[in-house]
Amino acid sequence: MSEMCIVDKSPFVNRSKRAFRFLGYDSAMAKAKFNHQKIEKKWQKFWEAEGIFKANEKAREPFYVLDMFAYPSGEGMHVGHPRGYTASDILAKYYMMQGKNVLHPFGWDAFGLPAENYAVKVGVPPAQTTKKNIANFKRQLKSFGMGYDWDREINTSDPNYYKWTQWIFKVLFDNGYAYQKEAYANWCPKCQTVLANEQVVAGQCERCDSAVEQKKMKQWFFKFTAFAQELIDGLAQLDWPESTKEMQKNWIGRSEGAELEFAIDGGRDKIKVFTTRPDTLFGVTYMVLAPEHELVEKIVTSEQKKAVERYVANARKKSALDRTAAKEKTGVFTGAYVVNPANHERVPVWVADYVLADYGFGAVMAVPAHDERDNEFAKKYDLRIVRVIESDEDFYAGYGKLINSSEFDGQESEKVIPAITKKVGGKLTVQYKLHDWLISRQRYWGAPIPIIYVPKGSPSVPRGGKKSVAPTYGGDSFVPVSMDEKDLPVILPNDVDFKPTGESPLASSKKFQDGVEARYGKGARREVDTMDTFVCSSWYFLRYCDPHNTKEFAGKDSLKYWMPVDFYVGGAEHTNGHLLYARFMVKVLHKLGYLDFDEPFLKLRHQGMIQGEDGEKMSKSRGNVVNPDEVVEHYGADTMRMYEMFMGPFAMSMPWSTQGMVGVRRFLDKVWGKVQGADKKQETPHALVAKVTEDMEGQKFNTVVSTMMEFINEAQGTSWVRDFTLLLAPFAPHLAEEIWQNVLGEKASVFEDRWPRFDTKRAQAASVVIAVQEMGKLRGTVEIARDASERDVLAAVEQNDKLTRLVQNSKKHVFVPNKIINFIN
Repeated sequence: MSEMCIVDKSPFVNRSKRAFRFLGYDSAMAKAKFNHQKIEKKWQKFWEAEGIFKANEKAREPFYVLDMFAYPSGEGMHVGHPRGYTASDILAKYYMMQGKNVLHPFGWDAFGLPAENYAVKVGVPPAQTTKKNIANFKRQLKSFGMGYDWDREINTSDPNYYKWTQWIFKVLFDNGYAYQKEAYANWCPKCQTVLANEQVVAGQCERCDSAVEQKKMKQWFFKFTAFAQELIDGLAQLDWPESTKEMQKNWIGRSEGAELEFAIDGGRDKIKVFTTRPDTLFGVTYMVLAPEHELVEKIVTSEQKKAVERYVANARKKSALDRTAAKEKTGVFTGAYVVNPANHERVPVWVADYVLADYGFGAVMAVPAHDERDNEFAKKYDLRIVRVIESDEDFYAGYGKLINSSEFDGQESEKVIPAITKKVGGKLTVQYKLHDWLISRQRYWGAPIPIIYVPKGSPSVPRGGKKSVAPTYGGDSFVPVSMDEKDLPVILPNDVDFKPTGESPLASSKKFQDGVEARYGKGARREVDTMDTFVCSSWYFLRYCDPHNTKEFAGKDSLKYWMPVDFYVGGAEHTNGHLLYARFMVKVLHKLGYLDFDEPFLKLRHQGMIQGEDGEKMSKSRGNVVNPDEVVEHYGADTMRMYEMFMGPFAMSMPWSTQGMVGVRRFLDKVWGKVQGADKKQETPHALVAKVTEDMEGQKFNTVVSTMMEFINEAQGTSWVRDFTLLLAPFAPHLAEEIWQNVLGEKASVFEDRWPRFDTKRAQAASVVIAVQEMGKLRGTVEIARDASERDVLAAVEQNDKLTRLVQNSKKHVFVPNKIINFIN
């Protein structure tokens, strides 16, 4: 890597003329072209002063474009961050010019571990570092020419915002969707807090990469599982990437099966299991319990007690993912037995950490003849293997004719599932892998949980508060009650040491408990845990609709006008986290009557990652981070915006190329040169408008840019300038505004004009259909502008979901302009 692309907070470009020439953009060239530094600042001030991008609830059709919430980290942005923001900004401007009333807001996911860890690192309270970081992020976004409605800016660490986060918690608690229980939780020893399952990646904390442990604690949960099936069913109505939908379905993990009970041999207790294969019940030869199962301590024999205790203690050091992903399964015999309800045989009970306590009742009936995992375990520990489905194979996991199954022998196993279940007193049911959402955190920088603990036996609940109607842990002498709405927000105190200790820092605050007993009775105390930051971001899109409302989280009229979000842009890494949490929150509020819709985001698209020039993920440790401030200073925001869209298909990850960026700047310089002298005699370039409009609707931003480049290369005269400037505006807003007002002499902003219209017949006359072949066989066609370059045809093929594999898999291709492209394998 050359020094021009290696940055931390220092410039990625040496400011000397020598380095400037090295990048292919010397000072002589700069003098001959438009002054981006001058025009960009000018038009940014103009847009802000005129309120061009402010949204109002008007008679026009609304269109809500939104980015995923931004973490205001201390490092600022690198050039990868603006890619999604740029795409959403382009769409917002495009739909605004289509005549829609566009809402395009921005705000800050300011609470949580990222901001707190940075504050701990630099030794400054997170309120101060967050304020500074937000100012830096906002400055950067404005410098990129983003058309956000800053009047709607929100900040999750603002009491005016988290008051309503706390109100939502209260609503969930009062209606049985928030509850407290003692349970094993993912514990990060470095961050000193619990993590939701979605925040554990490959057995490590997603924030600091520390190995996650299991720790039993009293925690707060939201009843995620109450909406499991609705979360699956709702995906059908959404215009989301199919891969994202499938990932959510798999995460929720719907399974159809049966609940069965195995009696402890010689005891009164029973072990309940869930199985998707009750047809194999006669083949059960052992039982496996999760190390956390409540009966482990009760049924273990004295001879096996020490071995079981050692095994259980070791299991608690592993994350759930580590346990289930381990290639070699381990276990220990408890010395106890259960009775198989189908054939009344005694079955040994083992403990194994590949079984999790929160799925299938924490117990597995093992059928080693017909389950691969059970088979490996049985062979390792020399346990019986009994075949109950006929097969010529040594091991068979499918359905078939039953054998060794008493009166069911000879019958098709899948068809007799109801009969076998009924025979043993079980019931057919559905279970999900999805867990309830653990939302309490033992950290400082978060919204305080609005719960008051009052002594058991208190004569009444304070006015405005309610006892939980959901299961609540009763392990001490206090019971939780929700607060009176008038007492919200519960303000985060500042008399604390915010560094993590394993106990919530709020426990040491004197201010935090002030006035609690006077308001809620003698002995009353506040909950000291804070909420997971994902709670704050699970509803932020609602607040944008009515951000200054002091009486409710958002007015019904505003919600009805703007919601749901029409177009949502963000990373695929949030599929099983934020995207699920937000859908859950909307479904809860809809069910309780606060919303008249049950899905938050109608259309979703993911942006690909921008890598360093070395093809690796940008990071300071690799020295491949590119600073967007320097890109904007030397090349202009319009150059960066267009280049990031031109790099390749929006969803694909691509390496940064300074040389490619310079090429885009040269294109903009060429545009500036060709528009000079344009007059009022203008004509519509129908084929260009048709192609750009079609690709905008399909979010094919890279082909929009390449189409404009091809047009400019061939453009003659200036009769095309007006409509071309309108097409250019969403991508290069500053240059477009300069051309619009100072070359064409228009008085109002380019964004207050309408997107150009085209005549379909005239546009089609300028287009051709290219046959796409593989080894001479027709695989499909693409329609493209007549005389399109080989590069543009390849891009069009790559954008086609059914044809893209040809580009990726071929060794070479033959191109005949305006006719065919043939891929050779």
